[in-house]
Amino acid sequence: MTTIYDRNVSNPLLLPEIVGMVVDNVHMVPDLLSCACVNGIWSVAALKKLYKGSLNDMQFRTPDIGSLNCLFVASRERFRRNIGFVKHLLLSPESPAIDEAAHPDVRLHCIEKCRAMRHYQSAELLLRPQGEGLASLTIPFEIEGQDWSLISDLLFPRTIKFLAIDDYYCGLLMASSNYSQELITSADKFLNLKALTIYRSSRLQEINKLCQLLKSCDLEFFHLEEPNGANGLTQSDTTELLSSLRRQENLKALALKIPRCALLLGSASTTLGGEEQGDLWPMLKLLSLGVGDQHWLEQFPKFEKLQILSLNRFAPEISITSQNIQNIAKCRHLRAIDIGFVELGDAIALLDIARGCPLLQKFSVRNLSFRREPELVENLCIDLLCALPRLEHFELGLRFRMDGASLQNLARHCPQLTILALPRARLCLSHTLLAEAHPFQQLEIMHFAEIFFEDPRFSMQWDNIRGIAADWRRIFPKLRGMPCPADVYYKQEADLNEESERDRASVDADEAMSDLDEESEGDSMGADEEMSLSEPGLDFDDYESDWFILRTKLWKVLGYPVIHDKIQYMWQKNLEIETIGWPVVPLMAFSEPDEHSTTAKC
Repeated sequence: MTTIYDRNVSNPLLLPEIVGMVVDNVHMVPDLLSCACVNGIWSVAALKKLYKGSLNDMQFRTPDIGSLNCLFVASRERFRRNIGFVKHLLLSPESPAIDEAAHPDVRLHCIEKCRAMRHYQSAELLLRPQGEGLASLTIPFEIEGQDWSLISDLLFPRTIKFLAIDDYYCGLLMASSNYSQELITSADKFLNLKALTIYRSSRLQEINKLCQLLKSCDLEFFHLEEPNGANGLTQSDTTELLSSLRRQENLKALALKIPRCALLLGSASTTLGGEEQGDLWPMLKLLSLGVGDQHWLEQFPKFEKLQILSLNRFAPEISITSQNIQNIAKCRHLRAIDIGFVELGDAIALLDIARGCPLLQKFSVRNLSFRREPELVENLCIDLLCALPRLEHFELGLRFRMDGASLQNLARHCPQLTILALPRARLCLSHTLLAEAHPFQQLEIMHFAEIFFEDPRFSMQWDNIRGIAADWRRIFPKLRGMPCPADVYYKQEADLNEESERDRASVDADEAMSDLDEESEGDSMGADEEMSLSEPGLDFDDYESDWFILRTKLWKVLGYPVIHDKIQYMWQKNLEIETIGWPVVPLMAFSEPDEHSTTAKC
């Protein structure tokens, strides 16, 4: 298709520059597809954005292998043109299949072969498109039955800086093709490669192939992920891997998502001498570990440029002491911390991290077991937030009660707060505070175990619930979903989802409120008449209580959907790209793309 541009046209929406600016501000794939149907000029602009691809936003990933096959069969010319728009190529099925042969391990693979890779010339169109070439290539699953014997030298275009592959392809990358068009050394072949992600899906793949690949690269980013169902790396594997990684002196990001290797990481670390440990990765800005032991804890302060720290859990033999906490607090340039504690003797020590790392934008402490009075825990939460004025993402896995005054302290001390996750805490709000509270201008996600409103039976009256909804929208103007996610798992889930859609689409506010008023009267009469209006203890299950009924009706009026973790995911990936240039993308993103996408709805 050839498009002729007439610079003298009177309609500015026919000028490629204007159309490009419009399309750049379209952020939903269905809308981009509509743009592609307007005319030739709009089609080119929309297709460029649709086919460009994305490293972290699965909404904008390149078409799946099945769609590419359809395009290839329908028109080789359109295939060549559209692939020429691609910068971040993803070769993946729409839905990966479970590899039954890998039982008892859980392994995903691709059973649909790519038609364009049957012949060298067509494979070259895909893997070495015209123009500037590919910036990244991702093949997260092994493509079963795909013949690489004649095209293995095309597997790694030399323009690529970011490579994410199943570990099956490590050996292919190092092999030479019988049909090779050029003779180059491994060092020259991987000269431009700066970021490498390996998804280790099979215990049958030997680690030495990966280590050979590492020896040929000068990396700034390395990410190794092993799924929970896989057999872990052996001690010798880990030792060999860490030995290869130590040679990567320019490494800025290291992510070892190995779920069952706590002791092995520790054993491998002991092979380092004191001088070697001090010189480990002096440029490191991101460290993400599936399991950490004492050796890793002692290493933290030596990473002087560390900005992002993630630790899923500690090894079982590790006792979390104040000294261990101090090792984290010494990383004064930290911008994000995400740690899972099974048990912490003194949670007050978390304040040392907050005070020692004033640049923190994310503070996440999960899976925390800590027995103290709820009042002290609430004070700890407030003290943490007061010490972190730059905070945008806050998560604390402690059980406590928060009142409206404390919530207002959050709005004052953390004006940039975007994500507030207190999944075990209870929020108690009065009508007076709702009427007078200052708004959270940036808050998009809020999680509480439950929210109790003052005098719930009185609040369920039509005028009162309408007033609560109006105050709520004023206080939380950007909130995108239900603040108590567990509410949806009860028997009213279907009614909430169905009626919310109907209310937003076809019922005006007065009719909706009238229906709610009638339902509230019936529900109140059916509730436990002897329940006290005073607030129960923290262990109280409020299902079918007046507080629960009021909440579910309020969420319906506000039109809140059930929220997922996609906003938290995108916040983290954007920070990683800003800090080191590339994101740590989990393998799950390719099997559950909706949960790893930016969309208008949650």
